[in-house]
Amino acid sequence: MQPYLAKLQGTLLGMSLQRKLLILFLPLAIVPLAVLGAFSYYKSSQVVQDQVCRTILENLSQVNYSLNYFVKDIEQLTMYIYSSRDVQEVLSKDPNRPLAEKNQDRRRIGDILQSFLGFKSWDIEIYLLGENGDRYFSGDLLPGAYDDYNPNWGLFRKARLAGGNVVWDTHYSMKKTDDFGIVLSSGRLLKKIGTNQPLGYVVVDIMESGLADKYNKARLQPGGQIFLLDKSGYIISSTPSKHKVGTKLEAPYVEQVLSGTKGFFRQKADGNEETPAMVIYDTSEQTGFKLVSVVPTAVLTSESTSIRDLTLWVMAIGGAVACWLAFVLSVTITSPLRKLKSLMYQVESGNLDVSFPSKYKDEVGQLGRSFNAMLQRIKQLIDEVYRKQLMVQEAEIKAIQAQFNPHFLYNALDSINWMARIHKLEDISRTAISLGELLRFSIRKGDPLLPVREDMQQIRNFLFIQKMRYGDKFEAIIDIDPQIEALYTLKLLLQPVVENAITHGLEMKQGKGQLHISGALAGDKVVFEVRDDGVGMPPGMPELIERGAFSPTSRQKTGIGLENLQKRLQLYFGGEGRLRIRSKPQHGTSVMIEIPVLRTAEAKQHV
Repeated sequence: MQPYLAKLQGTLLGMSLQRKLLILFLPLAIVPLAVLGAFSYYKSSQVVQDQVCRTILENLSQVNYSLNYFVKDIEQLTMYIYSSRDVQEVLSKDPNRPLAEKNQDRRRIGDILQSFLGFKSWDIEIYLLGENGDRYFSGDLLPGAYDDYNPNWGLFRKARLAGGNVVWDTHYSMKKTDDFGIVLSSGRLLKKIGTNQPLGYVVVDIMESGLADKYNKARLQPGGQIFLLDKSGYIISSTPSKHKVGTKLEAPYVEQVLSGTKGFFRQKADGNEETPAMVIYDTSEQTGFKLVSVVPTAVLTSESTSIRDLTLWVMAIGGAVACWLAFVLSVTITSPLRKLKSLMYQVESGNLDVSFPSKYKDEVGQLGRSFNAMLQRIKQLIDEVYRKQLMVQEAEIKAIQAQFNPHFLYNALDSINWMARIHKLEDISRTAISLGELLRFSIRKGDPLLPVREDMQQIRNFLFIQKMRYGDKFEAIIDIDPQIEALYTLKLLLQPVVENAITHGLEMKQGKGQLHISGALAGDKVVFEVRDDGVGMPPGMPELIERGAFSPTSRQKTGIGLENLQKRLQLYFGGEGRLRIRSKPQHGTSVMIEIPVLRTAEAKQHV
């Protein structure tokens, strides 16, 4: 036996590389394909079912999201009617008023209801039922149950107990053929604003077709059914079959659906179900309504047969391809290796302008692409070192120029100051001194943190210059707690806020304004506030600036400085720095800046 094994081993090892690859590659390719095909055939149905069910569940979640918006729109509509001044006024009138006035009120309220219906394409009807006997509705007829309603029944009882909040009520039918009409109603108890005296009810009836349009986009499989259930299991709407609308769903999976939130499970065949099916459901967090999709299992597994046929074809083609690949690899695998070796010798001699022609995506091809990427990276590093040397030289030149220009301006301002003193022009002298100090402060090198008293001195210099410009246009009040003057703050923290308040708040105000700057300790925080009584900001702008979502137009640059300040606070203090803006048009703006207590000049950058 042993001689035969030694002979077989010698024969195999003595074969050409082409035959070795052919003998080894065929079993390694065909056997895994056969095993994988059998496994795929038995597991494909389950995989397909799970994938389709997850897709359907995602679609149901999207439809529930759309239904939530629909419900919010209906609730907002009832709130608009509740707060309408015309509705409040008409429902408060004497029921025995003249007929002409009643007709005028009917046209008046009718226009309001039509305007609400015209806002969106809703399949709904609106009813206003007044305690004074007035009845207004958007449709052609007023149901008898609404004309002479019972306040202790159904929707009206719920609305009365809710005390003005919106309530929902489903319509149940004893007829399984009732596939049309009203399926859902929303209502509120209307009260007179100011006295809380009951005025009546507003009722919005939603047609079944209005709800069906919301979930028609859900993926409906052939033979499947979609139900919209309330919390008790009654069918509010369904598609494609509607003969059970208004009745309680009688199915073995109902209890599991009502007790869960979302998911899917298999329902086996029994006396109530002719065929096994998959049940997919999702629950609305706002209304508690459930969307249920029932899909026959046979529909979901029909695609698995194609996987079986495809596997057989892959096995047949794989065997042929395996023989061809064994031959091709034995011939081609050594040729690119010799080419790569030659290119490496050229790189060693200093020639970097070479490239490996990678035709295939095998290991040799990947090695060749890595070789090309390495050469490109080496050349990029050489170019980067050269560019950095040029950038360093250019930066040094610009630094000299940047240092020269501010010092030149400062010396010029100092000359203006002395000339103003010689001619006894105190205002010009004081303005030149303030501007010079601001300039010296802006070009001063060192740590970005400085004592509060130094930063406030620059604010006083800035305000002096602004007072020279605006005269008595505004009055500035500075109230800084002495306890925080020795603490440290970010350089130029308040200057953009003060400049923004003067330029965009007080300058455009009619008459004289007031600017109030304060700072104090609040626990382990230092809080600065810059408040003005100017024209204020447009509605919504403070929230956009605080979120960092402000995008100024060419005419409106109010928030640029505040947005940059927000970024600086985040850079140096992270979550400990906070900017809050409160503004009201024509009443002024208040900007509050909150930073941690800093007793040293060590910057706390959060990058």
